[in-house]
Amino acid sequence: MKIPNDSTKYLSSWKFVETARYIPALSKVIRDKDGENPRFTSIYDMEAYCKKYNNVGIYTSIWHYNSLNINEAIRLGSLYFDLDNSDPDKSWEECKILYLYLQKYIPEKSLLIYFTGKKGFHIECEPIALGINPSNALPNIFRYIASKIKSNLNIESIDFSVYDARRMWRYPGSKHQQTGLYKNLIPKNILFSSLDDIKLYCKTKLNNLVGEQTFDLRANEWFRDFTYDMEINKQRSKDFLAYFNEKGSSAFKTLKTTEKIFTEKELLENCPAINRHIENVKRTHELDHESRLFLCSILSYNEDAIKFLYDILSLCDDFNYEKSASHINDWIKRRQLGIGGRPYTCERANSAGVGCGDCHLEKKKKWIIIGDKFVEGTEVSNPSPIRFAYKNRKENNK
Repeated sequence: MKIPNDSTKYLSSWKFVETARYIPALSKVIRDKDGENPRFTSIYDMEAYCKKYNNVGIYTSIWHYNSLNINEAIRLGSLYFDLDNSDPDKSWEECKILYLYLQKYIPEKSLLIYFTGKKGFHIECEPIALGINPSNALPNIFRYIASKIKSNLNIESIDFSVYDARRMWRYPGSKHQQTGLYKNLIPKNILFSSLDDIKLYCKTKLNNLVGEQTFDLRANEWFRDFTYDMEINKQRSKDFLAYFNEKGSSAFKTLKTTEKIFTEKELLENCPAINRHIENVKRTHELDHESRLFLCSILSYNEDAIKFLYDILSLCDDFNYEKSASHINDWIKRRQLGIGGRPYTCERANSAGVGCGDCHLEKKKKWIIIGDKFVEGTEVSNPSPIRFAYKNRKENNK
């Protein structure tokens, strides 16, 4: 996985991996540990680690971590597939099928194919290109995507045992302890030649460097569609009937879709946090990840608000219109589907360090939307700056 080697970049913190190696005397792969805790190594120190152990049977975690404490760390990784079959020819044929499918959506430089050195193939889809954000939910998301692809393409060789929170992965460029072949990046022309050519290609260690990655809108939309589908399936399993049966039809009210007007002046007068972020970006030309999420959650309900949001984001030195548009559209889409995209509450903003730190707004009861109706629930919601950002357009009396 390629991440920025630049401390000013958000993803640069995800540089730590667990390590493991094959122990000949035990005939097994053993994780490195510091006492009872996993040992982490910076990805920039992995070549020295490989050299220390003769580059044979070297493994790292598929996940990169932003902390040396496994209980506090957040995971980031490439979307990955392990194609393994008792029949190597089957693994190879299905790897080509999967590659041809993925290349429709993912740029070639971000679609990495490795021969594992024995009989299988690893496919990795770079996270920066796909717009994958760090999350400990990624193992479940990746498993879901793999299951949908396996079903849609009828691929037998996809191994689902690899989708767990501590998965180890043979390190690129390392030698297989049994075959003596290397896990090398396979160019497309070699992949589509023959299995014998692939093995011949992997008799020596080659340059397995991954190029610098850039966000790709098409790849991001492809990835996000799977996450929407996954969340919708989760929502279908929830049972709201008990509450409705208890309250009866009187609990429902008609949901009127009223056009919202963006009230910029009122928002700026009542939310110190918004003002602080604007002044900060004017001064430093930077916004951290959490600040961008906070602003997007509030300023994405109509065109005027979105334009105001773009005006803020465009002050950043790293402003990328396509990437910003993707994040904004994702927030809106999740809200429309009822699977997220909700505005930050003051409590959430404060806990993330992006709020005003001092909120005295009145709490209100939550409303649950069902079709074109909504019902007042018993749960009390925390206040949010969203209440200052918009008002409903008054209809003319006729």
